[in-house]
Amino acid sequence: MASLNRHCKFVLLQCALFLPAISTSLGQGTQIEYEPLDLSDRGNKIQNTICLDISASEFENIKAVTGKEINVNPKLLIVNNDTLTADEIRTRGQTTLYYRRKSYSFDLQSEASFHHGKKTRKFKKFYLLSLSMDRNYTSNHLAFEMMETSKLFHLFYAYCELQINGQSEGVCMIMERPDDWALQKKDSPLLIRRGYNSSIEKLKTGNKADKEIIKKYRANFRDIYRSLDKYEGEKLYRTISAWLETDDYMKWLAFNYFIRNGDYTDEVYFFADPVTGKFNVIPWDYDDIFSIAPHEGYEESRKITGDKLFFSAEDQLDKKIVTDPYLYKMYLVQFEELLNELSPDVLKHIFEKTYAELYPYYSNDEIIGQSKYDRHKNVNLEDLKKDLSAFYDHLVISRGLLLQTIAIQSR
Repeated sequence: MASLNRHCKFVLLQCALFLPAISTSLGQGTQIEYEPLDLSDRGNKIQNTICLDISASEFENIKAVTGKEINVNPKLLIVNNDTLTADEIRTRGQTTLYYRRKSYSFDLQSEASFHHGKKTRKFKKFYLLSLSMDRNYTSNHLAFEMMETSKLFHLFYAYCELQINGQSEGVCMIMERPDDWALQKKDSPLLIRRGYNSSIEKLKTGNKADKEIIKKYRANFRDIYRSLDKYEGEKLYRTISAWLETDDYMKWLAFNYFIRNGDYTDEVYFFADPVTGKFNVIPWDYDDIFSIAPHEGYEESRKITGDKLFFSAEDQLDKKIVTDPYLYKMYLVQFEELLNELSPDVLKHIFEKTYAELYPYYSNDEIIGQSKYDRHKNVNLEDLKKDLSAFYDHLVISRGLLLQTIAIQSR
């Protein structure tokens, strides 16, 4: 059994910052025992490889251009041994465009097959994320696995190696596009990407959505925020819940606190569910987890959240949830449900699975050597083990303390 003595400084710092109500209980006999990670080679193989053959000048242009999306014109495209033809391939992203290893958007004439464990999915359109900002290439994978367990995340994702002109471009991740999942698989009439200040940063509509339906859902999204100044307590909860799957949204907020997601206000999509007529969320971009402070800064956040179990209150809806006593009580219900779903055994499985999937990539010097171009440079297996163990310890210990705090704050 592992206990509080492992990576204690890191854990105590987190508890002191974010669990002030019970951090002192560590000195009063509280001990959380759990099984340590077994991080070992489990015989996993690289399941996905994309090979591009482009001109040497175009390859140099991709590596050199920063901050701009550019089109890629492959002479040859091979995905998992299938030769395919692309209608369009272009670099994508925001900050990642300033890194040597780029992310890409693919639009193919026929479907490419991708694998994640026993899962296989086929896509004509998909994203290839470079993970250039993702610590050890684990952050997004860990977050997606945990959210998938809690039924908060439904997109397909899988590690992949990209090769260009016979040279490895490192560890990447295949991602199903949120708009394809929402508008095609879920037959949603509308998808919104929320921006800062409760704005609609992007909006996409389904083929069956007429102008009146689009107008209705745009109005519903705005009404969620308009209601914040009109109502409070249970009435506000019921009002919001007419337009939004509020419990799922609250559970997503709780998850962001649990993993210390440093930037999530504008990293979420809202899709209109044609069955319920309500908005639900598609989380996005988890390369900034286990952060000490949220995007707006620790002091600014604490002015609003105080000793509440809430990480960021940049968005007005989130601010209302943490400051309205009834909404916060309902939030704690979802937080407890989340923590019960993410038991120590479940977390152990997720962390060990992530290590096993990454092991074949880390074991290839050419692949892992490309990390020299990323934010977290020159990664290696030893540091991967240390970081995974530290973050696992942190989550398991925090989970136990959070359940105690929830019990106290729910009284």
